[in-house]
Amino acid sequence: MEALTSCFGLRSTARDDEREPLLPVYNDDTVLQRKLHQKLHSYQMLRALSQGFMPSTQQTITNLRTLLSSDVLNPDNTDLSDSGRALVHYSKEWLKQFIEMLEHKNSEDQIQDFLWYLSKARVEIDMEDIARRTTKSKAKADTAAGKPLSTRWEVY
Repeated sequence: MEALTSCFGLRSTARDDEREPLLPVYNDDTVLQRKLHQKLHSYQMLRALSQGFMPSTQQTITNLRTLLSSDVLNPDNTDLSDSGRALVHYSKEWLKQFIEMLEHKNSEDQIQDFLWYLSKARVEIDMEDIARRTTKSKAKADTAAGKPLSTRWEVY
C-alpha cells in the first residue's frame, strides 16, 4: 500500500527538506562568509557585463541606490573641500534624478532591448554605390540649375 500511495504523491511522511525550493540561501555564519558572498556577487555582475549581458532596470536602480547610500557619496565628509562637498551633493542629486527617470521612462527595459538588438544588427555600407549616386544626383542638380557640366569654356 505504501508503494501505491507514494506513486500518487499521497505519502504523508515526505520530509520538508525534499520539498524546499533550490534557491540560494545567504544565511552566512560568519562575517567573512558574508564578505565573500558579496565579492562573488560583484564578480558575477562584472563578468556578466563583460560578456554582453545587460542588467534589468530594477537591478540598475538597486545598484545605484546602494551607491547612493555608500560612504563614497557622503557630503558630510570633513576631508572634502567645499567644492568637493558640492560635487558630491550634485552627484547624488543627479543619481536620484537618473533613478527617477529610469523608473518612469524605462520600466519595461526598453533601453536594454534596444542596445541588445543594436548589437545583433548587421549593417553593411556600400560606399561605391553611395559615391555613384551622389555624383549622378549632383550632375542632375547642376543641369537643372543651368550650370555647365564643365567649368572650362571653349570658344570655336
